[in-house]
Amino acid sequence: MEIKVEQLGHTYMQGTPFVREVLKQVSFQVPAGSYTAIIGHTGSGKSTLIQHLNGLLRPTQGRITIGNTEIIANQKAKDLKNLRKNVGLVFQYPEHQLFEETVEKDIIFGPLNFGVPERVAKQRAKMLMPLVGLSEEFLKRSPFELSGGQKRRVAIAGVLALEPKVLVLDEPTAGLDPKGRREIMDMFYRLHQENQLTTVLVTHHMEDAALYADQIIVMNQGEIVIKGRPEEVFSNLNHLQEIGLDVPETLAFMSKLEKVFQQPMPRDLFTVDQVAQFIKQYMLEKR
Repeated sequence: MEIKVEQLGHTYMQGTPFVREVLKQVSFQVPAGSYTAIIGHTGSGKSTLIQHLNGLLRPTQGRITIGNTEIIANQKAKDLKNLRKNVGLVFQYPEHQLFEETVEKDIIFGPLNFGVPERVAKQRAKMLMPLVGLSEEFLKRSPFELSGGQKRRVAIAGVLALEPKVLVLDEPTAGLDPKGRREIMDMFYRLHQENQLTTVLVTHHMEDAALYADQIIVMNQGEIVIKGRPEEVFSNLNHLQEIGLDVPETLAFMSKLEKVFQQPMPRDLFTVDQVAQFIKQYMLEKR
């Protein structure tokens, strides 16, 4: 499902002394089945932006088109229920949304509200458990007895149970240790590929944006300042640092190598293994 954002603007508390413009003429396109990462420092407008993608917030300027649904500023939006079924939003701490007696009841809550028969909803819940890294025995357990990481996986299963075509992830690994973060991010990428989902990730982890995304959008003070493929975006290291963003450690290292060897280095090496292989080959050629 394609996403098209045109001249999107959002202003909080219009008509009051506390008016604040959070988004300013934001325009971009997300091709169906692609993976887009949105990065920016705190307060850059990232979370406000993605809350427009399933109608939680309405634009004060511009329009958004998701599939066949249009949301236009100052016009009543149509078919928001269908939009929210197709666009699954995973919040920063999705486990805070758990409230039912059992894991199974939590996962099937959304599908039941959208008219899915209980038998079908329970079958979906059963099928989703291994996909999110949990065994079926968890279905009968209380979500409040689980660890933080397990709760997060249950909450994610509840979003996936709606069978969305678009998956929007707002800092989905917040608070997790490095191992848990990698497991969750690998799981999302596997789901993205296997289900051909259109995926939008908001993150402050530059490595995650570099490793998984086809397209990266950089925001600053409510505006898009850079967008493109990861290697294009991270060729602007100085600009990224000027607006207060870190860069992947591998690219920071390659930047230092440029100064040592006084020649350009690749900007598309995002893992330690890739850097090690490049250095090995580079030194062999220098012999």
